[in-house]
Formats: sequence, structure tokens, C-alpha cells
Amino acid sequence: MLVLRRRTGEEIIINDNIRIVVAQTTETSCRLAIDAPAEIQIRRAELPAFQGAMLQKIAASLQVLQ
Repeated sequence: MLVLRRRTGEEIIINDNIRIVVAQTTETSCRLAIDAPAEIQIRRAELPAFQGAMLQKIAASLQVLQ
């Protein structure tokens, strides 16, 4: 496992097609923005895979409506 320290606004690039940006930090948490190809599944570890897939489909349909 690679452990990095980043500040707000700094980025991490994975495999030249996934970008992770530290959007905001507080004393107890951080907010990440992740830009990746649509075929790559991204979910929080505490969500079951099925629930994560459903949330991604809902989010994608909301983006189409905008």
C-alpha cells in the first residue's frame, strides 16, 4: 500500500487515466474528487458491491438529465 500526504488542490494520477484531487480537508476528514473512465467502478468500501453499482447508475442518470 502506498501512503501519500496531499494538501487541498493537490492531485494523484493513477495509470494516466484516473485522477484523484483533494477537494477539501477538515480536522477529521477529507473530501476527494475522482475522475475516471466510466467502465471503472468506484465505490466506498463500506457499501456492498451491488449497492455501489446501483448508486453509480443513479448518479449517471442524473448527469444525463443535467
